[in-house]
Amino acid sequence: MTINYNSLDCDFLCSRFPELKDSVVAENEWLGENLPHCLFGNVLNPLVTELLKQDDYKTSPILEKVFCMYEEFAEYGDTETKNLLQVTLLEYLWNEYITYSRSLELMGEHTRNINKNIADYLYIPPKTN
Repeated sequence: MTINYNSLDCDFLCSRFPELKDSVVAENEWLGENLPHCLFGNVLNPLVTELLKQDDYKTSPILEKVFCMYEEFAEYGDTETKNLLQVTLLEYLWNEYITYSRSLELMGEHTRNINKNIADYLYIPPKTN
């Protein structure tokens, strides 16, 4: 089973996250075309970072679904899907120590391997504040 980058559209995201449908549809309409990097980044990244900063992040059902999807992208994604995961979704988590460290706890094996690639070109020692 391969996850094709061209299938990562509004319908895909709405089917995975029905609770985000309004945000996904609004973002997709604003974009005017299927731009997965923008759609996923603009809808998921702010939400994921917000949830990772909460005390109960380990029990968040949305985070669980997000990181399961990341793992599927890492394991079954075509080259562009893996690029989306690495460049748009995982790099974003490196911006703050709290999101970086907590996301590592939630990543599966394949996602963690892709996340390690980021260190090859973007290693910034995490801030401890």
